[in-house]
Amino acid sequence: MRHLIPSLCLALFLAETACSAPHATKRNDSDVRQKNAATRQRAESAYNELDGFGTATASVAKSASVQAQSTGNQLVATAEAASETYADQDAIQNITQPIIMVSPNLTMKDGAPDLSSESPYSRTTSEAINSYLTKKNYEVKSFDGQADLNSILQMQSDIANTEDDLSYLASVALDADIYIKYTPEVTNDEVSVEVSAYETSTARLLGSQSSVVRNNGHTSKINLNSNIGAAVRKAMPGLEKKILNYWKMDLAKGTQYKVVVNIKGEYSDSQTEDLHDAIMKGLKSNFSSVKVNVMTAKTLDFVIYANPLKYKDSQEVYSKIRQILKPIAETKKNNITRKLILMELN
Repeated sequence: MRHLIPSLCLALFLAETACSAPHATKRNDSDVRQKNAATRQRAESAYNELDGFGTATASVAKSASVQAQSTGNQLVATAEAASETYADQDAIQNITQPIIMVSPNLTMKDGAPDLSSESPYSRTTSEAINSYLTKKNYEVKSFDGQADLNSILQMQSDIANTEDDLSYLASVALDADIYIKYTPEVTNDEVSVEVSAYETSTARLLGSQSSVVRNNGHTSKINLNSNIGAAVRKAMPGLEKKILNYWKMDLAKGTQYKVVVNIKGEYSDSQTEDLHDAIMKGLKSNFSSVKVNVMTAKTLDFVIYANPLKYKDSQEVYSKIRQILKPIAETKKNNITRKLILMELN
């Protein structure tokens, strides 16, 4: 009997252990399920928070979009309401590039071109500048031939109080927006080129650029032409940058038109002043800007900045000027080119 008790106790112990194992497993499973449930709850809460944040963000974005759209509509309405202040700069800048005329640094003397100062390397320099500009897709005008000269001389007689600058007159006659004058210089040691850009309507200097390349004693035409071309290609990027800076700023004010009005009627000094005041008041109230070059008893020389979205060309500008001046005096059109309006006032 004494031998059976330990065996019985061992059996009972094993049975208890066997019974307790499922309970422990059940407790462990329960703990895992509880932890999983808590994790899911926390995840769901986090997702809800994120969803709420996303909804809020979307709401803010939507509100911002609506506000931006409203602001854009207001800007469009403002732009459309503005009659002749500043036209849309992006639209203007997409209209065109400046037309450029290339000319040697020549002047008029006794009513004829003064060719005494023209360099023997003038044509080579001009061709190098033209080549640079055409590769950049600019429209280039060049003074060439007797027909252009006759046109320029006629322009000189039509426009009063102009400087005796052949390049200026040529650019006006050939309808360029900007003209470039150049001066090459060749020595045994170096080849230099100076290029300068001017505004056609007023002959205002926009900027100059110069460059030098070594010549190393070359005297052959091929080598000299090559060095001149190298000097031009070295100088032109800097000048082009100055031209484009001016062009972008100036276009924001409108397209330029040079207007020369010859007063043919007889007026007293007081009447002339009243006439000037009435003309300028009418022009300034209808165009973006008016810049006076010369104002005398018999001549008005000014530059009009016209909104290119409203006035497509010089004929439309002239028609508007004629409409403005009609209550004041009779007008007569003498000549109209792309950039110039010549007219009489009686």
